[in-house]
Amino acid sequence: MTIQINEMALLSEKEVQEIYKLNARTLQRDRVLGRGIPYVKIGRRVRYKRSDIEKYIKRHTVGDYNYD
Repeated sequence: MTIQINEMALLSEKEVQEIYKLNARTLQRDRVLGRGIPYVKIGRRVRYKRSDIEKYIKRHTVGDYNYD
C-alpha cells in the first residue's frame, strides 16, 4: 500500500523491493550500518520516500549514458 502525502509517496521495504528490485535484506543492512537510502521511521515502521530513492539512484549512477 502506498501512502500519498503532498505528492510524496512513502513506500514500505517490500514496495521498494518490488518496484526498484532492491533486496530487502540489503536495505536492512544499509540501515544498520547508517548508509544507503534515507528512510523515515514511524513507530516501528520504516518507510522510504520515493523522491529519496530517485535521488539516491541518480547520485549513484556511474557514467553519463544517453539512450535516446
